Amino acid sequence: MPANLPPQYYEEEKKLKEARTPDEKIRIIERMLAIIPHHKGTDKLIGSLRAKIAKLKEERDKRPQTRKGIDALYNIKKEGAAQILFIGFPNSGKSSIVGALSEEYIEVADYPYTTKILQPRMMRYEDIWIQLVDTPALGDDNTNMWFGNMVRKADLICIVLSISEDVWTEYELIKEELNPHLEETKKPYIVVVNKMDLTDHAHKYEELEEKLRNEKTLCIPVSATHLMNLHELKEKIFLMSGIIRIYSKLPGKKPDLDAPFTMKKGSTVLDFAEGIHKDFVKKLRYARLWRKETLNGMMVSKDFILEDRDIVELHV
Repeated sequence: MPANLPPQYYEEEKKLKEARTPDEKIRIIERMLAIIPHHKGTDKLIGSLRAKIAKLKEERDKRPQTRKGIDALYNIKKEGAAQILFIGFPNSGKSSIVGALSEEYIEVADYPYTTKILQPRMMRYEDIWIQLVDTPALGDDNTNMWFGNMVRKADLICIVLSISEDVWTEYELIKEELNPHLEETKKPYIVVVNKMDLTDHAHKYEELEEKLRNEKTLCIPVSATHLMNLHELKEKIFLMSGIIRIYSKLPGKKPDLDAPFTMKKGSTVLDFAEGIHKDFVKKLRYARLWRKETLNGMMVSKDFILEDRDIVELHV
């Protein structure tokens, strides 16, 4: 009996080939097992995947703890649709913001440098997951060991400032550290001003916002403790991260609106086909596309540029 695996399985299979750590491979294989239809034709495949998980867990458990610590300090492997890096000075509230957005607690304290290593969390945005990375405060002894690498890797940088009399000075100092990497990579960034519930410095935010507007830099006021503007911050993170969601549709079937494929803005129909399975690139004849209320099953070429929430039906 043939396996008849859905397109989502092949997307995860591609991610598995690119995965590096045992934990990441285990999570991907678990998603593959959840996708696979259960019948006689898939029994051997399911058994093989479960055996791989057992072997990976054994490999992970034998891995030296010191190496795990080093990896967590210097490098976080991207998971989800995009990787967002939160940076700032001590007590800016990075950890509180990341914890509130992800709904996963991160240790916070009134004293500086509470965060010692890079800490990834997953944020749900509508129907996708986005990775947020909390970082040790700038000025920590280990800053140079992770800063350049993670800034270059991330899809978006969130500069976190705590509203105060010195908020503009803090921004300039962070930008000075970032500029060499931003100029090299053209990395997008946004400014998140935290603790806006402290109204004593509201005038300083107005001054900062005006200066950043002149720089054409997006600035978002929030309060992590009062959950102020966090929904707007989520939306801006998605819009600025440079990703789009594409939904697959099999001919004669309803589109799968529960598990979108995430791609970079500017991706084409051919890029989408390759993301599902490399063999589709050679076999693709044409595609049909649905886009909100403007296009309804229109036949499109391989180089047609996709937009967020497009529905694509591939014909091979």
